[in-house]
Amino acid sequence: MSNHDHSSETIANTNYNFQSDIERIFRILDGFKQEAEDTKSCLVNEDAGDVQPVLTMSSIGQFGRFGNQLFQYASLKICAEKSGAKVECPAWIGQTIFGHNDAPISKRLPPAIDRGNLTKMIFKVIPELIPYLEKLANSKSSMVGSEVLEIGLANLDLWGIFNFHTRCLKPHQQYFRSLFQPVIDLKAPLEDGLKSLRSKGKTIVGIHIRRGDFIKEPRAGFTLVFPTKWYCEWLEGIWKELEDPVLLLCSDDLDSIIHDFDKFSPVTTGDLKIRLPERMKELDLDFYIDFFMLSQCDVVCTSNSTFSFVACMLNDRAKMFVRPHWDFSTKFKAFDPWDSEPVLLIGNKQQKLHKSLADIMYVTYSTQGILVMLKSIFIYLPKILIRGWAIRVYLSYQIQSIIGVVKTLLSILSWRSAWKGLYQRIYG
Repeated sequence: MSNHDHSSETIANTNYNFQSDIERIFRILDGFKQEAEDTKSCLVNEDAGDVQPVLTMSSIGQFGRFGNQLFQYASLKICAEKSGAKVECPAWIGQTIFGHNDAPISKRLPPAIDRGNLTKMIFKVIPELIPYLEKLANSKSSMVGSEVLEIGLANLDLWGIFNFHTRCLKPHQQYFRSLFQPVIDLKAPLEDGLKSLRSKGKTIVGIHIRRGDFIKEPRAGFTLVFPTKWYCEWLEGIWKELEDPVLLLCSDDLDSIIHDFDKFSPVTTGDLKIRLPERMKELDLDFYIDFFMLSQCDVVCTSNSTFSFVACMLNDRAKMFVRPHWDFSTKFKAFDPWDSEPVLLIGNKQQKLHKSLADIMYVTYSTQGILVMLKSIFIYLPKILIRGWAIRVYLSYQIQSIIGVVKTLLSILSWRSAWKGLYQRIYG
């Protein structure tokens, strides 16, 4: 596949409910391997006189969905600005939507891995991923945290989600927002759509309900899907206090939920008849129309998702931001998008990256009923485990061939300690 074909596929497939993170990793592993070979072959042509430091993010557009990509790109640009490094990255949807025009990656650099919670979760599920990245780069990795936003980085390849607590990003608020403004030919029809939305009332209340992959990934510590009834109850509690309110409903499962909100006569972005520029019509940008409108609402209620959270970070108009949380007695709480964790993990005093079986049963039964609880236990959870094991075996083969596969299989079967003992007895 040519670089152009790969770029086109990456952009066309961008959606906030396209695939699970594990599926995405599995789909692009061979792509990373090929890109590593391509960049190595380019090194022979490298200009020895070019001494400007470089900061890359070879995984952007592939490692996480739209909201996560914005956190990743902002971290990349802030770190590069601090260190005076040149930014290089592959094609991603932000180049089309926001007009970014960074150079493609010209060299394979040592991986610098975000040690934040969501990244930890992915690398805990697939521990072979770090040595795989190290093998591709032919270099040891390092771990980085929010301190890099102040000290900068250079000559490294950033890996991870980088959704730091937003108090760390607050000093860069203006720059962050400037990075994610739509290009002129996209902004014009969006503004027309916004004008149409505002003509329907004086207070626009935006709700984002993410279902799809959140339902099918019940083990992750952040997947929280509230029933529409709870959103309606929250609306009823504030509706009469608002001046001429209009409900804007955004979801990846709109057809299934919209009639639950009939009492509030919901508007969707499809009702706004926004005509995208001709060059963008094949890119399935409905998700971005939702995102933009959420960033312009007067009141926003999010899902436990970076998609709507980042929209709130870009929203300088709203007087109220509300999100679901893990205390089902109160259900929703107000938050400051510039002084909060982007996603909330399950657990009160001690947050957990993954739900236990008991957690899965309790959460899914409480929020979605017994049928979804049973599906989660007997369908979704086994699929997640099998898929994760398959990826681990694939990566271990790439790292150490058959020996690596045996190690991973023993680890999966909880026999790795026995393997280590046997290995030490044989090889000393």
